[in-house]
Amino acid sequence: MIRNISRLSLGISAIARRTSAISSYLGNKWKQASWRYTRSSISLLHNQINSNAVDPVILARRIIPDDANPTGNVHGGHILQLMEEAGHVAATKHCNTQNNISDNTGNTAYMARLEHMDFLQPVFVNEIVQAKAEIIYVSQHSLAVEVEVTADNVYTGARRLTNRGILWYVYFNNINDQLTICEVPPLPYNHPKQQLGRQLYEKQKKERQVNKEIATNINNYDIARQTVGSAEAGQEDEGTVAASESVLAHLVMPSDCYEIKYATGGCLMKLMDTAAAMSGIRHCKTVAVTASINDIDFYKPVKLGSLITITSRISFISTKSMETHVRVIAKDIRTGSQYIASNAYFYIVSVDNNCMSLKVPPLVLITDDEKRVFEEGRQRYENRKKAQMSKMN
Repeated sequence: MIRNISRLSLGISAIARRTSAISSYLGNKWKQASWRYTRSSISLLHNQINSNAVDPVILARRIIPDDANPTGNVHGGHILQLMEEAGHVAATKHCNTQNNISDNTGNTAYMARLEHMDFLQPVFVNEIVQAKAEIIYVSQHSLAVEVEVTADNVYTGARRLTNRGILWYVYFNNINDQLTICEVPPLPYNHPKQQLGRQLYEKQKKERQVNKEIATNINNYDIARQTVGSAEAGQEDEGTVAASESVLAHLVMPSDCYEIKYATGGCLMKLMDTAAAMSGIRHCKTVAVTASINDIDFYKPVKLGSLITITSRISFISTKSMETHVRVIAKDIRTGSQYIASNAYFYIVSVDNNCMSLKVPPLVLITDDEKRVFEEGRQRYENRKKAQMSKMN
């Protein structure tokens, strides 16, 4: 009996040693196959062992109550931030394929533009969201990254597409806190959407030049007028454009930046989305959610330590949607110089507690400038409807 027990003990010890060795081996393999994105606690699910640089990158996270609005829908800004992070990883990874890098001092990709994007379906608390980023086009100094977001129900296993957008990145080298544009390595193959990327590239080049000239021509008086406190807006009559104005102030912190010490596009878009929603809430007195976003251009990077002011006010309304004009103004707190960092139109919907859309109250137009802006918004609204109809046909 004692001899049998001894043999059994030796057998168990041998199994334990094998189990420990296997666990250690698998642990090392797992460390190689996955990467913990510590800045935002997002896991990179894409296997990076011997992976090609142009393979899609997937970031995923579980939605928690902190991510949601009062109705339980996920704040659109969180989705935008996740998309930008996935795009940044894919673009930066590709840009450094031809560099011999032995540490973490490689060059990086910085977001320059978001093409028009619709929020196709809402995302809810406890769902798993995945952002899949894939490079579809490369020019000399920029990359187009298509990002798809899906939501998984952890209880039923059902998956649905919630967002699809194209983000543009510029390839930068940061030397002594000075950004220098670098050339982007070519794609090793022709992507099926390369022609679409080329068309968007030509289109956005023209639009960015026009928008940049508009932003450059805005003087300090105009900037000061845009940063009027929200307290003054609250004193205006309800239903007016001024009453819908929302102002957010934010100091760019290290957690808002990548390694180049400039605010990420995801950080700025999240703040812009919050300001846009606040304008919708002020006007409708209900919960407001983002339905779509017009093209967002980032004219100039925002450095760590800058003070940014995000202003938003309603520019146009239809029966069930609101167009809000959002602008980001960056200020160097050392020199006092200011500039327009970004500019965009967000389309907001008023919803009830069941996420059903509500009718938007009328907008009271007082000044000639407000009436002009309203008509420009109406034209954008009609063009957007025509574009949607053409896609359906």
